Amino acid sequence: MPRIKLVHSRPVDIPARMKDYFWDDYHGSRRTSLEKYIFRILVYGSTADIADVAGAYPNETLDVVERYRDHLPLARGLRAFLRRRNR
Repeated sequence: MPRIKLVHSRPVDIPARMKDYFWDDYHGSRRTSLEKYIFRILVYGSTADIADVAGAYPNETLDVVERYRDHLPLARGLRAFLRRRNR
């Protein structure tokens, strides 16, 4: 499977309550790329975390779900949830 290139590479701050999802980044700069932030929240976060991220970055979140559909658990359900939320 080919590697997926980052599209949303702008840095964002990692909130303290979500630091456990970023075990490799948090101890250094406490910042990560937007795409990695969204992906980790989609994989490891609760539904409340996903709703927060989808509210803050609706288009980027939907784009990440579309591009990483083979890597996300229940990607089909996530896409439907995010599309409904973006209407």
